[in-house]
Amino acid sequence: MPSPSVESSLILPDLHARWPFPSIRSHLAKTIPLETQSWIESSGVLSAPLRKKLEASNFGELASIAYVHVSDAEKYRVCCDFLSLLFIMDDTTDDLGVNEVKAVFAIATDALKNHDKPRPVGENPIGELHRSFSERLHKVSRQNVTERFVLNYDLYAKAVIAEAEDREANKIRTLDSYLAIRRETGGVICCFDLHLLCAEVPDEILRDEHLRRLETLGLDMICIGNDILSFNVEYARGDLHNAVVIVMHENNLSIQEAISFVEILYQKMVDEFCRIAIHDLPACGSVTTRNAIRMYVAGITSWVTANYEWSLDCRRYFPGGQNPADTNWVVPVVPLIRQQK
Repeated sequence: MPSPSVESSLILPDLHARWPFPSIRSHLAKTIPLETQSWIESSGVLSAPLRKKLEASNFGELASIAYVHVSDAEKYRVCCDFLSLLFIMDDTTDDLGVNEVKAVFAIATDALKNHDKPRPVGENPIGELHRSFSERLHKVSRQNVTERFVLNYDLYAKAVIAEAEDREANKIRTLDSYLAIRRETGGVICCFDLHLLCAEVPDEILRDEHLRRLETLGLDMICIGNDILSFNVEYARGDLHNAVVIVMHENNLSIQEAISFVEILYQKMVDEFCRIAIHDLPACGSVTTRNAIRMYVAGITSWVTANYEWSLDCRRYFPGGQNPADTNWVVPVVPLIRQQK
């Protein structure tokens, strides 16, 4: 891999300069996230550092854009809860070994699948968090949506375990191999599933090749957009699961060249996504189903928008709290980046 640039700043791209979908916020954003926050804090899962990270992440803002179309308060609460759960799982497992990650997810998946069974006394609070989340999910979800969600959560768990294996082996994947696993490690397909709480799309329509491609493009844009905007802090701590890092390694590029390479890939995805969303959605005779399809697609677009807008304002990625759009997309290099080899 090329040595890090000696320059003191990076130029980030404005990824959504041509993204045609608006950023709209939910009217529920002022109240429901407070309920989620209270639920998380009462669980006992938050250490002081984890609480600080959670506060800095402001997942209520992410949910307000990603789930703007979810107007039912109970369903919106489920969406907010899951975003916080993902954060906790991500930060809990980030530095664990493979066996420890497996143990954490064994508890989580068992609790998710057995919401009607009390958790063992003394168990990691992640278990009760997943059980109580699952209980709320079952109250507002149809059976096929719940089954789809649990299946995708299993894939998410397996991907995070695979990521831990890569971390232990200091393995850098190819870009294609990375994207395949990255679509799962963020748990975002589960987040898409939650839009089906409101959009009653038949299972056979969800299997349509064009709709599946839209999902994949949405996942990839979220992953790649996140990787570009979080690159500075992730590379500083030696994280190899990042598209920019992988492109640097695979194509022998500098940091700035790799960012430009990944930006071009992102814009190609934007073009394909818009073409499919406008011209190639599944045809059906039912107006109700057609509207449900459109609502689901709107949910995916809202998620792509939310990921980008939230990342720009997120203190997780820009510790100084400075949105790069306000500094002409020039950001200072995180000092530790210069220690990487």
